[in-house]
Amino acid sequence: MKNLTSRQQEILTVALDLFYKKGFADTSMRDIAEVMNVKAASLYAHIKSKEEIMEWISDDVSNRFMKRYNDLKNPNLSPLEKVKILVVNHLTAMYNNVKMFDVFFTNIYRLKVDFKEQHIYLDRINFYKDLAEEVIREYLLSLGLKDDENLMLTTKFSLNVLNNVYRYIPEENFDLEKHIRFLQNVLLYGVIGKK
Repeated sequence: MKNLTSRQQEILTVALDLFYKKGFADTSMRDIAEVMNVKAASLYAHIKSKEEIMEWISDDVSNRFMKRYNDLKNPNLSPLEKVKILVVNHLTAMYNNVKMFDVFFTNIYRLKVDFKEQHIYLDRINFYKDLAEEVIREYLLSLGLKDDENLMLTTKFSLNVLNNVYRYIPEENFDLEKHIRFLQNVLLYGVIGKK
């Protein structure tokens, strides 16, 4: 994440909680100020706008997902090694801050909340998504699944499972090692029934 002052970090924490509960559109600067017990005008000494907070969130989320991007492109790794890296990277990025992940994907990625330079973050996430699908597809092909509509559906289904696991396993119940092993097994063996 960009270098934030301690006050900006405090604003981010409060805003993130409100965006997560109410959504970006239904959260005002006044709401943020009220929770912080300050006047809304005083927030502008630390941030330009509510959209700037979304830029901070987008920067953090896209950086976390792109962390292993080059590893996933490494031609020297097998499809199995790549899909294992993908699962670890995806779950680690997501569970590093579930609220931030949810706010980004709900408000920026799906609802397209507009702010300056938004396209940079959307492009980065789309590069990652395309590569993640390619990694899953290559793995399934390596196991003998034919290159057809079933492969496309299985690939998209697998990525959808990874994207939404936080909705089914609350943060407090999430065990990184245990759930990485479980989801790797689901993706590696469960989807096409081979081991």
